[in-house]
Amino acid sequence: MGAAMVFLMILLGASPVLFAALIGGVVALVFWRRAPRSALLVLIACAVQFAVTSFGVWLQGWWLPASREAGGTMAHFAQLMGIWGMCGSVLHAVVIGLLVWAAFARRPQARSAPPPLT
Repeated sequence: MGAAMVFLMILLGASPVLFAALIGGVVALVFWRRAPRSALLVLIACAVQFAVTSFGVWLQGWWLPASREAGGTMAHFAQLMGIWGMCGSVLHAVVIGLLVWAAFARRPQARSAPPPLT
């Protein structure tokens, strides 16, 4: 299987996440006037998610196979994937944090105590 085919298969696997990030960015732009702070946070989160996913696709689908053909060692690949795994995980946590922050940004204060959860 050629390098281009590997890249396209990995891109196909990541396409739902890339599509969701694009749609999220469009929705954030549509609601910008209604809730500018929340929309900005969602837009940043979607941009980071799109970038992280795109970089992961490029790394696994293009760079890694090309490096392997050039004679890279498995130890080098394992180290690189470990570093990317940690960085990608931290960036995904940032995305989730931004989305949670967007959900509660500029919410009005409750005027009374909420009803009991019985």
